[in-house]
Amino acid sequence: MHQRTFERVAPMRARIFFYLCMFVALFLAWRLVDVQAVKGAMYARQALAQRSDTVEVFARRGSILDSYGDVLVRSLPSESVYAVPREIVDPDAAVAKLQRVFGRLDGSTIAALHDRHLWFVWLARKVSHETATRIRGLNLLGIDLKEEETGSRIDTAGRLASTILGFVGTDENGLDGIEYAYDDVLRGQSGHVMLEADEFGRPIPFGRERVVTPAQPGLDVQLTIDPYLQFVAERALAKQFNAFHALDGTAIVMDPWTGAILAMANLPDFDPNRFWKYPDAARRDRAVMDAYEPGSTYKLVTAAAALESGKVTLASRFPAHDRLDVGGQTIHNAEDGFMAGTGGSETLEQIVEFSHNVGAAEVGLSIGAKTLYNMERKAGFGAVTGVGLPGENPGIVPPPSQWSGSSLATMSFGQGVSVTPLAMARYYCAIANGGMLMQPRIVRAVYDQQGHLLQRYQPTAVRRIFSQRTAAELRKFLRSVVLHGTGDPTAQVPGYATAGKTGTAEMVVDGAYRSGFYAASFIGMVPYPRPRYLIYVKVERPLGSYYGSVVAAPAFAEIARAAMLHAGVLPSADPAHRER
Repeated sequence: MHQRTFERVAPMRARIFFYLCMFVALFLAWRLVDVQAVKGAMYARQALAQRSDTVEVFARRGSILDSYGDVLVRSLPSESVYAVPREIVDPDAAVAKLQRVFGRLDGSTIAALHDRHLWFVWLARKVSHETATRIRGLNLLGIDLKEEETGSRIDTAGRLASTILGFVGTDENGLDGIEYAYDDVLRGQSGHVMLEADEFGRPIPFGRERVVTPAQPGLDVQLTIDPYLQFVAERALAKQFNAFHALDGTAIVMDPWTGAILAMANLPDFDPNRFWKYPDAARRDRAVMDAYEPGSTYKLVTAAAALESGKVTLASRFPAHDRLDVGGQTIHNAEDGFMAGTGGSETLEQIVEFSHNVGAAEVGLSIGAKTLYNMERKAGFGAVTGVGLPGENPGIVPPPSQWSGSSLATMSFGQGVSVTPLAMARYYCAIANGGMLMQPRIVRAVYDQQGHLLQRYQPTAVRRIFSQRTAAELRKFLRSVVLHGTGDPTAQVPGYATAGKTGTAEMVVDGAYRSGFYAASFIGMVPYPRPRYLIYVKVERPLGSYYGSVVAAPAFAEIARAAMLHAGVLPSADPAHRER
């Protein structure tokens, strides 16, 4: 280039370069101010959002308490095992080591561990402390543990009251018993937390964490169950259950004045901490789910209907026979050594005392179908008790329009109707308390996590089903059973006056009554004449003997004695406890 031309162009280029640099500097300065000052907060929020994850925080499940406020069931924190397959170096080696801890893994889990595209797979939820320690000891890249607030659900008393309490699933959702019935109260409400996480969704150490919505822990539910009486009932029932190699059994202890269930035992039972190892039959709450033909304990329904109607008095007498043909069916008395009344006739009290089927049938025929059916319905049979436990069976009490020619006679001694153990116990509570049908209660109160009372469930009288006078007469009948009838001497408790009724009911199997298949029961109260406890015992399909006096009454006596001592009532040395 010509020298003079270069001299003119060079300063121009320098100025252009200078201005260009100034423009770039000003632009960068403007962008810096715009990004840092004007839009800095917005970009920070966007950056945080990109590396943040909102996770659900499960609420701690409320505890279940006994009548004294002590814990029966509580939730504890636990750990769960997860895998990040894309981080696993040697999937085959990882599978082999994991199987030494968990046993054989299923095909889908093994396939997931080999899938390099996956970033998260649950391997086991809420493992034991021992399992968590073994997993840590493996020191496998891509295998880790996560602490969960809704940890293991622990039944502190083991199998005690297991069929009442029920159990929960992996995510602590109630699946049976109180856990299911009061799930909405115990469960609480989950919350959400926003935290900084890496690309795999794992929290960044020292990263920011913000509570979006706090978790609301579940409430505590207090039961009416007395743990000592529950233990005594289960032990006494198990003794008879095992001695007679029975199919199943139930025992109930109630406060007849309030309807509170103080104990409710079922056999077989299960361990709620390992509920998956037991069949459905072992987890069944038979006291509310299994209706059965009650047999002779139902004679007190017939007796109540007879006295309340005025068609039968204490002086009325009925023909004393050992068999009766009615409606094409022959009714027999049980061959238990208790003969029909002397002098060719017997009173209503004697019919109950010696548990005569023929006598009860004669009473039923004399009062008529409508009178008996009205008492059945007033007593609550054929409808649920409303105790609030899942799967309650209402039983079967057909109306007279569906009865056969022999139905009135057979129903009079408890054949042809079905009731649950709880419904039967509730009816006898009415006899004990003077004629009031009480609402059965198994939940006493609800508390928050700070122990503040939120709700208390008060005793509720449903209706009066017979007069106090009739109730007193029925209690006298039951006292006679223990002193002179089918409950003598097995239902007697030295030092305490007891009253009650035996039941030996032939069972329907595959649609027909089967010889040798019986439900042996005893329902009684202590002390007489003003009962403090109503105690029911039923043992189903016992072997060797099937009479309620032999199979069930001894368990009643054991529970009754323990209950009275537990209440601080010492036995009396006065022989008057044997008097009427």
